[in-house]
Amino acid sequence: MTKANVVIGVLLWISAFALISSQYRVRQLTIEINRARDLAYQLDNDRVRATLAQSKLSTPSRVESTARERLQMELPELSRSPIVDVRALPLAEPVAVVGKDSSKGARP
Repeated sequence: MTKANVVIGVLLWISAFALISSQYRVRQLTIEINRARDLAYQLDNDRVRATLAQSKLSTPSRVESTARERLQMELPELSRSPIVDVRALPLAEPVAVVGKDSSKGARP
């Protein structure tokens, strides 16, 4: 009986140690999962803020005011801007370039 008691005691210690180490590992993994969820939540909030800022900055009035203030750009005057009615233009025929090799850097 004594030998059987020792074997049972050793097995009891091994199972207790396995239980404690598995519980510790579960706690560590739970903490890691919670940290990952917090990070995902924070990143999602940052993405929403960035999207909002991008849409705010890309409005036509914001682009125009930035161009005027920072880049000193102005709209062209109508007298300097010719208006071409493309519907009134005749259709152009395709032009074939003969005798030039475009792979050597020549442009048609």
